[in-house]
Amino acid sequence: MDSRLAHHTSFFQPPKSFLSILEEDKDLSVPASTKLGCTLGPQTRSVEVLEQLLQAGMTIARFDFSWGSMEYHQETLDNLRVAMRNTKRLCCTMLDTMGPEIIVLNRPEMPISLNAGQTLTLTCDKSVQASATVLPISYPTLTGTGLAPGSQVFVGQYLFTGSETSSVYLTVQEVRGDEAVCTCNNSCVLEGLALTVHIAHMRNEAPILADTDLAAIRQWGAANKIDYVSVSFTRNAADMAVVRQVLDSCGLAQTRVMAKIENLEGILNSDEIIDASDSVLMSRGNLGICLDAEKMFLAQKKLLRACNLAGKPVMVTRVVDTMTDAPRPTRAEATDVANLVLDGADGILLGSETFRGKYPVQTVQTVLAICKQSELCFDNQSYYRSLMEYFGCYTLHPNLGKREALASSAVRAAAKINAALIIVFTVTGQTARLVAKYKPASPILTVVCADPHEAKAHNNDRYSSAGHDRSSSDGSSGGDRDEVALLQQQAQLQPDEQVVCPDIKSDGLKWTLMGEVQARQCLLYRGVLPIMADPDFALPGGAILDYAISYAKQVGMVRSGDKVVVSQCPRTGYSDVMEEAGVVKLITVDDHVMPSPVRFNHPLFVIGSMDPLTKHQD
Repeated sequence: MDSRLAHHTSFFQPPKSFLSILEEDKDLSVPASTKLGCTLGPQTRSVEVLEQLLQAGMTIARFDFSWGSMEYHQETLDNLRVAMRNTKRLCCTMLDTMGPEIIVLNRPEMPISLNAGQTLTLTCDKSVQASATVLPISYPTLTGTGLAPGSQVFVGQYLFTGSETSSVYLTVQEVRGDEAVCTCNNSCVLEGLALTVHIAHMRNEAPILADTDLAAIRQWGAANKIDYVSVSFTRNAADMAVVRQVLDSCGLAQTRVMAKIENLEGILNSDEIIDASDSVLMSRGNLGICLDAEKMFLAQKKLLRACNLAGKPVMVTRVVDTMTDAPRPTRAEATDVANLVLDGADGILLGSETFRGKYPVQTVQTVLAICKQSELCFDNQSYYRSLMEYFGCYTLHPNLGKREALASSAVRAAAKINAALIIVFTVTGQTARLVAKYKPASPILTVVCADPHEAKAHNNDRYSSAGHDRSSSDGSSGGDRDEVALLQQQAQLQPDEQVVCPDIKSDGLKWTLMGEVQARQCLLYRGVLPIMADPDFALPGGAILDYAISYAKQVGMVRSGDKVVVSQCPRTGYSDVMEEAGVVKLITVDDHVMPSPVRFNHPLFVIGSMDPLTKHQD
């Protein structure tokens, strides 16, 4: 890892005075830039609650296959789709794998009570019934795991917060083949939907995808065209390759891969993991068991910085555990959330707070309120300069490619003219990711353009006499992961079939937008607000920009006279995401008027259709 990763300035810009802290916030029209994911469970699977979560700001829904059946998760996802239609808000879907996680088997119906100081044996014999004296685990053998006298073992409730008395810390006293005799360090009652086992410093050799994961991806994931797969206990880049092969084999080439770093092996191999993944999740629950408490912040800051420099979205878990049972976070938790934003986290992923918590909607509102306050204190200029230093842009030999140069130029231009908004046109979302990498102070309104093959297929599906396909009705069409490959395909099309982002000066150009998958995937990028046009709604060239600006004006993102930066890339068979033809334009809101009146209801609006997720379903 580059030595410059270890050094970066603080990105905190303090308020003018203590008195200013007490002032009422005035600008509430723009949502928080930081993204918010929720683990859906028993408390958050009804249509009513899901609607409230979407309205509160949830942008990512996690379906954790460490527990529950495919039928259970399908019912939850179906309810989420109804909630999206009712609220007209998009939500990214994430399948979280079980991976090589170790669980307790053969549990009795009643909870298991343990007392501090008693002896408890862990065994790999799967025929044994779990009791207060022995716990069978799902791992095949303890041989070669490094388990030895003195090793620390954690057995806890799924999504353990630390405040429950439902988990136990064990110290290994003796290892006998595939049995480990341990001493309980605390009293507890083992209960909950699932009990997980975490052995500190263990090298887990199990496959990165369990058999249940393979079935979930190939059946549930493929049927629902899931947006992201979160890979639990990612150990190296090879794990990422395995998952991508599985996704490609079942028609999920457009699905992106999120690496969960939650053990020592993942931390030590984080460089190659970040490079091989589309995004990263720092799972602080399990990682906190591997690391000493006083070392946790070092790993966190190091990992977030590495992801920021690579331009890979990074999310963090375990932030307001207290709100699982209380309506307010602790002061330390509120400060922790703020520091994550200041350290460059793109999003927060809630676990027990929304899975089984008593206040899921209030938790989302509280966390995003803290995030927005933190963003107001985020020193975007210092952050931008730190990336420029890393790329050597202040030296005679900068290491900045064309795509990076154009993206950074758009952000720099927005800062210089104090732009209220950056508008980005993208096909796969990669251009939006590059602009978001520099974390501008201005929100990034992203217009997702369509691949002509997809648009044609989409229109055929919608008007086919055979009826409307279910997957397109809920906004889950396919898309290429690699924008370069997409553009190479376009180069082979006829000129009138090529994808062209709107050119402000080009009148009479006919084109369409689609890309609901790509739009949802953009919901992982900090500061990005994706919109798209209905493929049935043809517009003359440049008109879509007017629609986008008018939309931003009506929802309060911009006002008359505000400056806007537009990042455009005309696509006529070029070989890269942004080539020399890519431009950054500076415009004024008053210069663009929407061609026809359209009413807007929410920040994630599909232009051209007031109800895009329900249209043409019959």
